[in-house]
Amino acid sequence: MLKVGIIGASGFIGSRTTEVFCLENIAEVRAIVRSNSSLSRLTHLNLESRIADALNVMSLETALTGCDIAIYCAAGSPWFLKQTAISTYKAAEKAGVTRLVYLSTASVHGQAPPVGTDENSPLSDRQFLAYNNAKVWVERKLLQLSQKGTTEIVILRPGIVVGPGSSWIEGFANSLMNGRAYLVNQGKGICNSIYIDNLVHAIRLSLTAPNVNQQVFLVGDAEKVTWADLYRPITKALGMDLSQLKNIDSPKFTPTWKEKLRESLKNSDFFGGTLYFLANQRKTKATPIPQQPALNQEMASLYQCEYKLPNQKAKEILNYSPIMSFEEASKRTVEWLTSHVSLKPR
Repeated sequence: MLKVGIIGASGFIGSRTTEVFCLENIAEVRAIVRSNSSLSRLTHLNLESRIADALNVMSLETALTGCDIAIYCAAGSPWFLKQTAISTYKAAEKAGVTRLVYLSTASVHGQAPPVGTDENSPLSDRQFLAYNNAKVWVERKLLQLSQKGTTEIVILRPGIVVGPGSSWIEGFANSLMNGRAYLVNQGKGICNSIYIDNLVHAIRLSLTAPNVNQQVFLVGDAEKVTWADLYRPITKALGMDLSQLKNIDSPKFTPTWKEKLRESLKNSDFFGGTLYFLANQRKTKATPIPQQPALNQEMASLYQCEYKLPNQKAKEILNYSPIMSFEEASKRTVEWLTSHVSLKPR
């Protein structure tokens, strides 16, 4: 059986991947996290784990030694993503890992990709959002490293990852309860969603698919899902209707100088590293309650997207086909949501 090291195993995507792989006996999993406290959501699984600093090659190498494949699911600032991309690849190679599956994002194409966008579309690292630019930089760096390295690289680009535990779902539900939820253009924009278990399925296929070194795959749900489609079951489950929500028609945003400066600083390795350090000094602070993100340039673009990104390449090469329909995914999400005790009016 394959031994798989999951970097960022305590996060939303990482924990569900770990859970599915263990419960379905897909692989022998080693959870790689940055602290013992991060393992709390995985205590129901009797699995091997390692504490490692994703910024430190030696630390990661030790954690990955003995693993056949590594999966990178960690989240962080643009600076953190850039730094850990290099350290992860180098550590994987030193540890003898044969393949690294890297979770990128469909946002490398922007929040509202042009019609016809696919994996062959050119990427820009001069977008407004520093996160998008960092992910583009990471993809390019990993492909560059793998050209000379011995560890294969497979890159997945999921869209909006939804399902039980998703901050998108919980945030919208909390905003509904608080009377702060909103729609843009009645929710008619396309949400390039992927249910968490469909993403885990794509990750599973990426472990052993032949001839996929240096390949990049867009992955999403089968259906063309609008934001109204995504939010309607949640609204109904909480005893409300989408027509009750505040609607904003065709919002347009021109970034202020403060927003431009903030994104510019995020792109800076020096300030990005400083911000990451300061953020980690505040780890004792209570985790903020998820809310629907405020309407800004990023969200306005997301909500006004007019194009569903294709799964065709993943279908042809990975044999990817979503295992969960949107209808069933919505049902499971609502079941989780209605039993989630933290969702109370505030």
